[in-house]
Amino acid sequence: MWGYVSRILDHEMKVSEFIGALILIGIPYFIIGVIWTVTHTSHLSDVDSTTDKVISFLGSIVCWPVLTFSNVTMT
Repeated sequence: MWGYVSRILDHEMKVSEFIGALILIGIPYFIIGVIWTVTHTSHLSDVDSTTDKVISFLGSIVCWPVLTFSNVTMT
């Protein structure tokens, strides 16, 4: 078991491979965040400023995992 973990951790990656891995992880995260935020926009009705609405919308996309497990609204 430890030999397998050690072999994986010893694997060297190029910067382009790290960027590719981040993109592969980031695309589903972003899509799920947009879907979750679009279906949970009730907190945006209380915000007056357009800038605050945009920041709150983007914050909901980034923080969707936390918002799904807690009863927090970003206002």
